[in-house]
Amino acid sequence: LPGIESGTLDIEIGKVSDRTDGKLVHIDGLNLSRAWVLYGLAAQYPQYSNLKETADAHITNTLPNLVADDYAGGHWLGSFAIYALQNAKNN
Repeated sequence: LPGIESGTLDIEIGKVSDRTDGKLVHIDGLNLSRAWVLYGLAAQYPQYSNLKETADAHITNTLPNLVADDYAGGHWLGSFAIYALQNAKNN
């Protein structure tokens, strides 16, 4: 993770250009998965507590996309959101 040691981790939030494309919606899953892991790292390693900000940005950007009735992401993204939110709560 470039920049993690200096506290300047810069991971661009993935953007989905077409929500009807089931393959592109996986980018939402990537964002939620990143948030889940980053919260976990921040909780386990206090020197990386700054990762919470990056995780917050990923989850805040992605959660609003879970309330669509499009099957492409709606049937599985919720589980990734729950994992991320559980780790966020533990921080």
